[in-house]
Amino acid sequence: MKPLVYWCRWHDARLRLAGRDETAVWGEIVLPDGAQPFYFDLRQWILTLGTGTATRRIQLDEMGVERTDA
Repeated sequence: MKPLVYWCRWHDARLRLAGRDETAVWGEIVLPDGAQPFYFDLRQWILTLGTGTATRRIQLDEMGVERTDA
Protein backbone atom coordinates (compact mmCIF):
# COMPACT_ATOMS: atom_id res chain seq x y z
CA MET A 1 0.00 0.00 0.00
CA LYS A 2 3.06 2.22 0.29
CA PRO A 3 2.98 3.32 -3.40
CA LEU A 4 -0.62 4.51 -2.95
CA VAL A 5 0.26 6.51 0.17
CA TYR A 6 3.20 8.13 -1.63
CA TRP A 7 1.00 8.95 -4.66
CA CYS A 8 -1.44 10.69 -2.31
CA ARG A 9 1.39 12.74 -0.79
CA TRP A 10 2.58 13.86 -4.24
CA HIS A 11 -0.99 14.93 -5.17
CA ASP A 12 -2.00 16.48 -1.83
CA ALA A 13 -4.74 13.86 -1.49
CA ARG A 14 -6.29 12.02 1.45
CA LEU A 15 -7.50 8.44 1.58
CA ARG A 16 -10.87 7.35 2.89
CA LEU A 17 -10.67 3.57 3.01
CA ALA A 18 -13.93 1.66 2.69
CA GLY A 19 -12.53 -1.86 2.42
CA ARG A 20 -9.49 -4.07 2.07
CA ASP A 21 -8.65 -7.65 1.27
CA GLU A 22 -5.47 -9.56 0.38
CA THR A 23 -5.35 -8.17 -3.15
CA ALA A 24 -6.75 -4.62 -3.01
CA VAL A 25 -7.92 -1.58 -1.07
CA TRP A 26 -10.79 0.69 -2.11
CA GLY A 27 -12.72 3.73 -1.03
CA GLU A 28 -12.44 7.43 -1.87
CA ILE A 29 -9.48 9.65 -2.66
CA VAL A 30 -10.07 13.25 -1.67
CA LEU A 31 -8.13 15.59 -3.96
CA PRO A 32 -8.07 19.40 -3.70
CA ASP A 33 -10.71 19.58 -6.45
CA GLY A 34 -13.04 16.93 -4.97
CA ALA A 35 -13.45 13.29 -4.01
CA GLN A 36 -13.63 10.28 -6.29
CA PRO A 37 -13.85 6.54 -5.79
CA PHE A 38 -10.68 4.48 -6.15
CA TYR A 39 -9.55 0.87 -6.30
CA PHE A 40 -5.87 -0.02 -5.75
CA ASP A 41 -4.47 -3.39 -6.78
CA LEU A 42 -1.87 -4.27 -4.14
CA ARG A 43 -0.12 -6.87 -6.30
CA GLN A 44 0.35 -4.85 -9.50
CA TRP A 45 0.27 -1.32 -7.98
CA ILE A 46 -2.46 -0.18 -10.35
CA LEU A 47 -4.61 2.70 -9.12
CA THR A 48 -8.05 2.96 -10.72
CA LEU A 49 -9.80 6.29 -10.22
CA GLY A 50 -13.46 7.02 -10.96
CA THR A 51 -16.23 4.77 -12.22
CA GLY A 52 -17.91 3.92 -15.50
CA THR A 53 -16.66 5.74 -18.59
CA ALA A 54 -14.70 8.23 -16.47
CA THR A 55 -12.30 5.54 -15.18
CA ARG A 56 -8.58 6.30 -15.21
CA ARG A 57 -5.96 3.59 -14.57
CA ILE A 58 -2.51 4.59 -13.32
CA GLN A 59 0.46 2.24 -12.98
CA LEU A 60 2.62 3.27 -10.00
CA ASP A 61 6.19 2.43 -9.12
CA GLU A 62 7.42 1.67 -5.59
CA MET A 63 7.67 5.40 -4.78
CA GLY A 64 4.14 6.23 -5.96
CA VAL A 65 5.29 7.85 -9.20
CA GLU A 66 3.18 7.26 -12.30
CA ARG A 67 5.00 4.98 -14.71
CA THR A 68 5.07 6.03 -18.34
CA ASP A 69 6.59 2.82 -19.73
CA ALA A 70 3.65 0.58 -18.73
